[in-house]
Amino acid sequence: MKIGTQGGSLIQPAASLANKEQASPQSNKAELSNKLGMLADVYHKNSVKDPTPTYDRPLSISSNDEVVTKKVDEALDDIALATVHLYTPSGDLSQSVERMTKQYKSIVSELNEQQPQLANKDWGISITESGELQVTGSLTEDERTLVEQTLNNNDEFVATANEFKSSYLKNIDMEVRGWARYDVNEENFSQVFDLKDILDSSKADDEFKSAWGYESNWMKLHDNISAQLSSKASKY
Repeated sequence: MKIGTQGGSLIQPAASLANKEQASPQSNKAELSNKLGMLADVYHKNSVKDPTPTYDRPLSISSNDEVVTKKVDEALDDIALATVHLYTPSGDLSQSVERMTKQYKSIVSELNEQQPQLANKDWGISITESGELQVTGSLTEDERTLVEQTLNNNDEFVATANEFKSSYLKNIDMEVRGWARYDVNEENFSQVFDLKDILDSSKADDEFKSAWGYESNWMKLHDNISAQLSSKASKY
């Protein structure tokens, strides 16, 4: 089964779909999102470089009369919308990281006040299947307990972390290229993605904040996700 996946043909109709789905209460923010969305078709780098023209993930075909088969144009709309939400700055994935970034700054500040040595230690954050945040890496038991309590006590951070997870899993099921080449699901998500690595790597510098108004750099975000997938996830 082959599906055309040239970037330009998907991003442009998808951008209009995303705009219908997400209307900003402030016109200047809407204009910024639209302009950023237009950049998606020129930024491919690691995440969507050299898209394969074939759908190489396992397919399940059923002849059950109760199963409703989507029309081709509906399927293409789903693929286009998933592409927007995964790869553009106005999409659900980037926006969940943007919200996480704002909470993460206060969390790190609080932890550094209590345990300054944490800044020099190698540790990470994963999301369990139950939705709780878990600390990984080389911390003492007391440090691990402190960090996990601090993370999970921040309800907004926990919620946005789970939005990141659900957005990725939902949209990757409809996507047919790039990150869709990797086997990531509910069971292995915590082994693939380190949220701390994502947040540390995608933090926007002052120049980017001034130009785009975001706390997180969506281009660096895509590079980090691609790197984590490449090193920790198996391919289909």
